[in-house]
Amino acid sequence: MTKTVQIPIEFQPLLEKWWDEAAVYGGRNSLKSHTIARILLGRAIERKTRTGCFREYQSSLADSAYQLLKDLCEENELWMFNFTKDSIVNTLNGSEFIFKGLHNNVQSIKSIEGMDYAWVEEAQTVTENSLDVLVPTVRKEGAQIIYSYNRLRDKDPVHKRLVLDKRPNSLVININYDTAIKYGWMSPKLIRDMEYDRDNRPETYLHKWLGEPSNKKGRIYNFKRIEKLPIEAKLVGRGLDWGYTNDPTAIVNVYKYNNGYIIDEVAYEKGLKNFTIGNLIRLDERLPPATRDNDSIEFAGTTSIVTVGDSSEPKSIDEVSECGVAIVGAVKGKDSVNNGIQRMQDLDISYTASSTHIEEEMLNYIWLINKDDKSLNVPVDDYNHLMDAARYIITHLLTFKIEYANAR
Repeated sequence: MTKTVQIPIEFQPLLEKWWDEAAVYGGRNSLKSHTIARILLGRAIERKTRTGCFREYQSSLADSAYQLLKDLCEENELWMFNFTKDSIVNTLNGSEFIFKGLHNNVQSIKSIEGMDYAWVEEAQTVTENSLDVLVPTVRKEGAQIIYSYNRLRDKDPVHKRLVLDKRPNSLVININYDTAIKYGWMSPKLIRDMEYDRDNRPETYLHKWLGEPSNKKGRIYNFKRIEKLPIEAKLVGRGLDWGYTNDPTAIVNVYKYNNGYIIDEVAYEKGLKNFTIGNLIRLDERLPPATRDNDSIEFAGTTSIVTVGDSSEPKSIDEVSECGVAIVGAVKGKDSVNNGIQRMQDLDISYTASSTHIEEEMLNYIWLINKDDKSLNVPVDDYNHLMDAARYIITHLLTFKIEYANAR
């Protein structure tokens, strides 16, 4: 027997039929993704449905809602669902979940026929071009599109379309952490984190917990956004910041281009073990994965690009190195963080449009603001996983004055 799944009353309008598009937005721990996933699984049990799960950028299923849906099926004993390498299927009635990236994927999206539901995650990054492709594709009578997001800017295209311009037949749900507290679904640790931000870091509190757009005073970096890597850009290094339970592991590639650098997001994910991290880096260099037999690790070929990781975890560095990754620890010392930040501020640094977490961190990584509303020379220890990874490798390149014959 399956378990009864509770849907908070704040999300009940999503169960109604009258709307065509719904914006569900707010801050961290507002139950957006988990509740939408539960609703869509429920629909897929009630009758045969076809649901498209989209993001602007999706390089693999790891970037999608696939794992969340799978975890909910296991947690609630929804044994009727079968998980293939690229879809989820209800074996009783044929309901199907498919997963796609929107960016530069016009023909693939247009080829999806008969969608009943489309769920667009991290919709703050979706472009107007992608909306112009997706919306006409979801044209079946009664079909619905759900956008879930935490705003980055005042006029993110999805937010402008549904909330500011008030699109006809659109539903808007603004929801935050107070709903999770109401139902007892917010851990004491997260409540303490929220209260600390509320009382000590009002700018962070507004964006992280209330979902306000990121217009931060005291922003540390102002990197430039570019659509894609130029062909002439040369990969010169890789940065790695460790994470696991509470923080994501963050990996960035750094490219030399003209007189500056371009940073490109490789990974931003919680729960990654060091063996998996090693193979992610190997995959990035198109090397065959390392294999493990009991305590022995075998690999063919070692990475040619240096990876610089946080030196506070020498054991992790050793374990990634055992996978055939050329990795060293970042040089640290007194004032190394501020000195590294200053050196990066003096450089011409860009980031790729597909690096959505780099953009979010760059917009929210700030100097501490005191009670007199003045910026202090102390970086707030938040939104800095990819920022730290980039700093490790770029300061390494500058410190050791590594020359690349073909870099431009």
